[in-house]
Amino acid sequence: MKTLKYKIAVLCFSALTTVSCSDFLQEDPRGQMTNLESFTEKSDLEGSIHALYYQIKMASGYIGIYAPVLMGDDMTSIISKSNFTDWDQFISNDGNPMMTSGVGCWSCMWNVVKAANYIINGVATTPGVTQDDINFAIAEARFWRAYAYFWMVRCWGPLPIIESYQLNVDATVSTEEQVYDFLVKDLKFAETYLPTEYTTEPWNINGLNTIANRAAAQAVLAQVYLTMAGWPLNKGTEYYKLAAEKAKELIDQVENGTYKYQVFDEFWKVYSRQYNKSNTEIILPVYFTKDFGVGDASQAARGLAELMENMTAELPEETGGFSDMRAEIKFWKDFPAGPRKKAIFGDVYYHNQDKKVVPWFYDNVTNCNNPYYVMFAFANDEVEYDQTKSYNEQADGWSDQTAAFIRLSEVYLWYAEAVGRSGSGDKAKAIELLNTVRRRADGKWNDPSYNYYPSTLSNEELAEAAYNEHGWEIAGYYKSMTTRYHDQRRMNRLKEHFEYRLTNPEIEVTEQWLKENPDKADMVNGPVYMKERVTMTGSWDDSKMYAPYPSIDTSLYPSLKK
Repeated sequence: MKTLKYKIAVLCFSALTTVSCSDFLQEDPRGQMTNLESFTEKSDLEGSIHALYYQIKMASGYIGIYAPVLMGDDMTSIISKSNFTDWDQFISNDGNPMMTSGVGCWSCMWNVVKAANYIINGVATTPGVTQDDINFAIAEARFWRAYAYFWMVRCWGPLPIIESYQLNVDATVSTEEQVYDFLVKDLKFAETYLPTEYTTEPWNINGLNTIANRAAAQAVLAQVYLTMAGWPLNKGTEYYKLAAEKAKELIDQVENGTYKYQVFDEFWKVYSRQYNKSNTEIILPVYFTKDFGVGDASQAARGLAELMENMTAELPEETGGFSDMRAEIKFWKDFPAGPRKKAIFGDVYYHNQDKKVVPWFYDNVTNCNNPYYVMFAFANDEVEYDQTKSYNEQADGWSDQTAAFIRLSEVYLWYAEAVGRSGSGDKAKAIELLNTVRRRADGKWNDPSYNYYPSTLSNEELAEAAYNEHGWEIAGYYKSMTTRYHDQRRMNRLKEHFEYRLTNPEIEVTEQWLKENPDKADMVNGPVYMKERVTMTGSWDDSKMYAPYPSIDTSLYPSLKK
């Protein structure tokens, strides 16, 4: 089974990854798929699902797909690479390679749509499969097609709705609302036909799901409704209510035992390598393996496993990382102290040149000196990363890992926010779930009497508390951090952050650092004042909240031009 699975998957990989680095909407993959014009047996169908997930994994890389949504928020700062920094400053152009390259955001998401449509259009005639097999395959494909469109509509706005695997854009460009209506239908279909749990490999490994199930569809639907309630559709109370209802459906099924999810008792375990294979908090998983296939496909998969699951990109250059993406100083300073913050941020790092352990603000000149996210830098499967050692001393090569696109704690917070903003739902339950997340963050999991948030919260206070907690809960993890940009966008708060960076006031950092590290006072000699390293220029307008369409496609399809 394994050999056949890989053989079929690699055929699909070849078909779906040889598309040129431009003109993604025009490219017709049929001529490249002569070996798989139709599904001739059940193994072809299974192979197509593996191929779909390969495209999803490729789209999950930080190099391209996250560029337009990881930047410009109050959580991240790109200080070393101009192609990223342009996004961070809201000045990226229609030729930016983080959008147009083979691993860029535009191309990767259209490749997911292509792979999904290939399944949707081809599965019905497969010999020897049941209607349940067909419904399952179509549900997986429609789930990820919806997810791709959800991603793209928040980046680009109006889009062509393509339901054929022939991606010729002769159709008119649909409005944002039409795109949302389309993807909601896909998600509702997925919710109906995806199973609750998987029990056999490769869909279940180590007792955990490796692909989307019904709970994943419900979680994404809740997130979609929450998004539709805010900017730019501004559907308001009705859709906040829908978000609360859908999140509550999932939560109820967790609590009655239908879904086997539960949050960890300690935050550091959430992204710990040693707990990854038993992480029951992950609702939307994508499984990365060091042994994904053969040839080029294998190398790509291994590369993603190494890059995405070790996260050297965010570590300081002086400790063996790349300093690509760092935390904003203000976000770090405002972040509530406690075990969650300790798990997410690096307080110190090993300075290779000076051969000593130093605070993150040790050298206020180089691009190493923003707070850095450390929680997803691994040593090996059994030992957590040690900030006092060079990364190069600890890296151990490839590892199988399950990526967490959505976690149960996020659904708790979406429910709490939606209840607060809609003014409907079980408010007491919402506050209880909000406190559940915060109890773990503060290291008080075993103290049920500890409730950081009082039962007297107003609806507005509840909504804002949940919104803020979600930002802190996902900080430092690429696949989740993108949600922060989207959160700020739907609440129309990116302008506020733009203006903060425009003024860029000095921030004193040593006082806060010493409060959190009283045992390291000897490392600090006087106060240190810093400014954000990525600043804004010009003035704000709402068009900054949309990415530009690639020039190669707008030249061929003028309807894409805004």
